[in-house]
Amino acid sequence: MLDSLVTTASMVASATVAATPQVGPTGLASLIETGIPNAIANALPSVLTTTAPVTGMIVRVPAAYELTAAFFGGLSGAVHADERRMDITGIIILAIANALGGGMLRDVLLQDHGIAAFLNPRLLGVALLAAGFGFFFASAYRRLHRPFLYLDAVSLGLFAVVGADKALGAGLTVIPAVLLGVITSVGGGMIRDILCNETPQVMRPGTLSATAAIMGSSLYVMLVSWLNIVKPVALIVTVLVTVTIRILAIKRGWQAPMAVHLEPTPGRPWRLKRKAEPSAEETR
Repeated sequence: MLDSLVTTASMVASATVAATPQVGPTGLASLIETGIPNAIANALPSVLTTTAPVTGMIVRVPAAYELTAAFFGGLSGAVHADERRMDITGIIILAIANALGGGMLRDVLLQDHGIAAFLNPRLLGVALLAAGFGFFFASAYRRLHRPFLYLDAVSLGLFAVVGADKALGAGLTVIPAVLLGVITSVGGGMIRDILCNETPQVMRPGTLSATAAIMGSSLYVMLVSWLNIVKPVALIVTVLVTVTIRILAIKRGWQAPMAVHLEPTPGRPWRLKRKAEPSAEETR
């Protein structure tokens, strides 16, 4: 008798669960999650959108460009060491840090996905070659370094995409993916400056390299994970936007805003006071 009652109750519960309608996102959440992406997908040609999951394809930088970017990144690190009167050991360390540090830091944070710089020995070899060039030809690089800013801008966008995409492929959500995209693109320079006991250049007033990386990484994540744009198209759009921001910032001298102080004053509720520029002693 007891077994019969238990069986009947179980059947009733199962029927109730099956009959209960599944409640999805409603109102504004539904519009943001499905309405806008569906409207954009319907407006765009079908070849530009996809229903495949973001983990289904991994974006990779062409090997030739990756090695070229690693070489000039390592050369920049070697020249940085030369300007600070370091010996050959310092030149090699800063060359490797500047060329490969961002990707290595990203892979350490991701865990269980391997360190790309160690899995591809050509990258380490190119960084060492760049250190050798920097040891002998640092002055020549300083004279010609202006054209390399364009290569740096392209690398900034490409590696922001690679870092963000690798994070999405590992199953991470939007904010960690954006963060790892930024780390991949500017992390090497940050490690280089920390080794030199300096405030990282991307955190000082400059030409928006970190800002461009943040915007590029965020744009890529939005395009592929929210609007379902195919990854090759998202990569091209992201790199173009990042390069445009970076080049315009260099040519027009754009800088991120500095800190401001709000101070109470007699007779006035608040007075805006901009923080004073750091002295030469503070910037050393």
